[in-house]
Amino acid sequence: MDPLTKTWFSLGLVFVALFNFWTAMRVFGKTTPSPNPKLYLRLHRIGGYVFLFYFALISWICIDLMARLSAAGKPLDVRGFYHGMLSFTLFFLLLLKISFVRFFRKFQPQAGIAIGITMTVGTLVIWSIAGWMFLILVS
Repeated sequence: MDPLTKTWFSLGLVFVALFNFWTAMRVFGKTTPSPNPKLYLRLHRIGGYVFLFYFALISWICIDLMARLSAAGKPLDVRGFYHGMLSFTLFFLLLLKISFVRFFRKFQPQAGIAIGITMTVGTLVIWSIAGWMFLILVS
């Protein structure tokens, strides 16, 4: 997959993260009760599975690209290093959020919201470091 296609493809992950943020805030972020919280939580759960699948797919593509670049003798630049480290951090936060939601239900409201907001911001930062900068450099 060429870098431009990968950049536009990864923009979908940003939209999924923003959708999950929106659905969570419709339930937990309003002072008045949401009209249909079960629907929003179900949409958030489905969006979470889509995010996990999308993130795994993009990570596999990026790891393959890094392996091909290292085989060609190209070192990892600073942007690539931060992109990779933030991706691993985002993956760790995703596993942490899933564990809070599944196993530690007592901490779910506070931890789930805080980790979810951090994941949304992290997704935007990761895409800004790699995708947005690449689109600026290409055009």
